[in-house]
Amino acid sequence: MKILKIYFDHLTMFKDGIFELDLYASDKVPAADESVFELGRPIYTNNSIAFAGINASGKTTALNLLELACRIVNGYPVNGGSLPSSLASCFDAPSTFRCLVWHEGCMYLIESTLCDGAGESPEERGMGLVEETVSRIAGGSIKKSDLGSWDDLVSKSTLLYRRASAGEDWDDWTVLASPSISISAAVIKRHSGVRPKIILMRETGYRLQESFEGIDDVLRVFDSRIEHLEARDSGRAFLLQFTGGEPMLLSEEGLGEVLSSGTLRGLALVYRAMHVLDTGGYLLVDEIENHLNRQLVNVVLDLFAAADTNPHGATLVFTTHYPQLLDHIHRKDNVFFLARSVDDTAEVVKYSTRVKRIENKKSEVFVSNFIKGTAPRFVDVRALKSLVEKTVRHG
Repeated sequence: MKILKIYFDHLTMFKDGIFELDLYASDKVPAADESVFELGRPIYTNNSIAFAGINASGKTTALNLLELACRIVNGYPVNGGSLPSSLASCFDAPSTFRCLVWHEGCMYLIESTLCDGAGESPEERGMGLVEETVSRIAGGSIKKSDLGSWDDLVSKSTLLYRRASAGEDWDDWTVLASPSISISAAVIKRHSGVRPKIILMRETGYRLQESFEGIDDVLRVFDSRIEHLEARDSGRAFLLQFTGGEPMLLSEEGLGEVLSSGTLRGLALVYRAMHVLDTGGYLLVDEIENHLNRQLVNVVLDLFAAADTNPHGATLVFTTHYPQLLDHIHRKDNVFFLARSVDDTAEVVKYSTRVKRIENKKSEVFVSNFIKGTAPRFVDVRALKSLVEKTVRHG
């Protein structure tokens, strides 16, 4: 299953309360472009999605909302996973959630109403689903241009099920009994014969719990001195050997003292990337450049942009403070700027809708503040400089 686009409203930090994200390739797809994955012509998904923005512009919240969408579509509880318990506080009213997914040659349109405090028991308190509909769109009945409009998608869809009208024919009452679980996965399974499943991994730390085939080859990309590393006792102990040295048995803390944070972070990142590349899943990475130099980040980006290493159309979704990373991505429809609006809300700006010329460097567009709100405000920078001038002592 692949997500093509998502929508949430009533979000306090976003302009007009709306967060909307496209994961499909809206621009032209050349025949030699391996950074997209063909679902069924003319529909392709982008294999990488980038969010760039200054601090507190909503990048991490964007990842949280995408994870929430995946949990809804998978039929998982909407409260859990890597989602912070504070996510519900980002909404100021019941939120309409829309999601377009591709599964087994068909598109499905999911619309849910998310409400805070819908669960009655302590374990279900938090966000819940108070109403839902699932509709189907035949794969051959839609053009790529139709994907841009929710109204066009609704007009071409056929209602399959409504949560409120579930009758005696419904065979999964455990779903209906819990307001934190969507009916979408069960409905899609009934009509396709195959239960939808999105493999989602969130890059949240450096811990290695098990060894895997090729671990030493991965490590040497980040530290060429390493001969061998082996995890033991579920990651509570490690056997490490440098080239020409004796093996050392180390605790998790000891490993962190011997190897750099960049090496450990790079290993964890590639380990998770290999899993989603093998399954065609999604890898969400916050601040992908942390502890890694740009060339090593580019190595990870390239894994998702080549058919040999990404045969199943896995998707990397990452945030970054450093726009130079965006210049390594040749497409324009998979880059989103999180820009601060005049009223201090965040706006999700799709790069390709504002910049048409392919030769423009994305990093230059970002730092130039061509799209307003992608750089600190001049008045704030001037105030900071003035404060430092008054505070520091001159000789």
